[in-house]
Amino acid sequence: MIASFSDTGKIRRYSHYALLGTLTLYAMLLPFSDAFTTFTGPYILLLFWIAEGAVKKKFQALVNNNALLFLWLFFLFNVFSLLWSSNLHEGIHTLKYYAAIALVATIVATSLRNRREHTVVLGAFLVAMFVSDVLSYGIFLGWWQTARGTPTNPTPIMHHVLYSIFLSVTALLLLGQLLDARIDRRLKILEAIFLLSSTANLFLNGGRTGQLAFVIALFVFFLSYFGFRIRYFLLTLLGVISLVWGAYTLSPIFHDRVHQGLSDLHHIRTGNLDNSWGLRIAMKEISLPLVKAHPLVGVGIGDILDEFHRAAEVSDLPDKAFLTRTIHVHDQFLQVTLQTGLIGLLLFGIFLILLFRYPPADRLNRSVFYSVLTVYVVAFFIDVPLRSYCSGLFAFLIGYFMSQRAQNDVWKLS
Repeated sequence: MIASFSDTGKIRRYSHYALLGTLTLYAMLLPFSDAFTTFTGPYILLLFWIAEGAVKKKFQALVNNNALLFLWLFFLFNVFSLLWSSNLHEGIHTLKYYAAIALVATIVATSLRNRREHTVVLGAFLVAMFVSDVLSYGIFLGWWQTARGTPTNPTPIMHHVLYSIFLSVTALLLLGQLLDARIDRRLKILEAIFLLSSTANLFLNGGRTGQLAFVIALFVFFLSYFGFRIRYFLLTLLGVISLVWGAYTLSPIFHDRVHQGLSDLHHIRTGNLDNSWGLRIAMKEISLPLVKAHPLVGVGIGDILDEFHRAAEVSDLPDKAFLTRTIHVHDQFLQVTLQTGLIGLLLFGIFLILLFRYPPADRLNRSVFYSVLTVYVVAFFIDVPLRSYCSGLFAFLIGYFMSQRAQNDVWKLS
């Protein structure tokens, strides 16, 4: 028995099985455990990733992948920003999310070897989201409650903004599954039901970020998949209008959120920024002087909240009490700029551009990839998804689609 395990090939093979099993568990816990997907899972994956071998070739694949390379440069520059951060505890906490993104994206991109493994890990995530979907409907109908969810806010675990991102991504992945000719028709029936359910749930919940991102991403998907053809564009437009109108008519939560948005606009015009949209405007007004004062390298990854609150105290805003409740600046691009200045923003921006230039080879997966990235880019203007549950999902998805592009060059060379 000991002799058999001394064989390098067997150790690597068993390590890969362990890696695939852990990655499957990771995918299943994405909607449920921020702790595992950010603080524990990435390092278990790293252990098996090293144990399965071909580390030199994996590193070479990383160097040849410009998008991943800039992701790591962005992470390392944030580590470097600790040198001018006074709040190291907050800085290290944020770095844990960035480290998890870089690790998981790299590991997934260089580990999935074939279509069967892609199917297993993606299926695990969709099964988890199906369970989450059922929990959400049960909360809405009053059958049960969770610590966060209520019938007027039926999100099982996370904040409704983050849950709306999960639901929009899930719907887009299911749309890709339905158009995949290789998938069994009986399974497609179930996926079609799930697609309708998750889309309805998206507009049943109060997360306007995911709703807006989903609408824009649908146009990106169909334009990428069918090209700019008037017929398909008009059909997509008609479908989106019908979807939004149906949600406004049938979903009391979506109806109320629309009118709340209109009310927010009215309050903003009267100078009251103590509302969802006004809060974001106030944050930008306060943050811009900080950017001007620290243009190149920012205030440091750990000092954003401290510097922001100090700037808020001396600002001209008449009512500042609502700003004390903030934990970030509700804009990923602004958050990055405050953390690491224009240099950090440049590294992050190049990383995103390179992602759009590194799609899967086939048209369908390329369209899904573009639409999923669109969801995140839209969300980046409204919230800070990379410091939450959504960071693990982001890492998992970019690694998943990158590994499809490779199919997988690491293992062709092994």
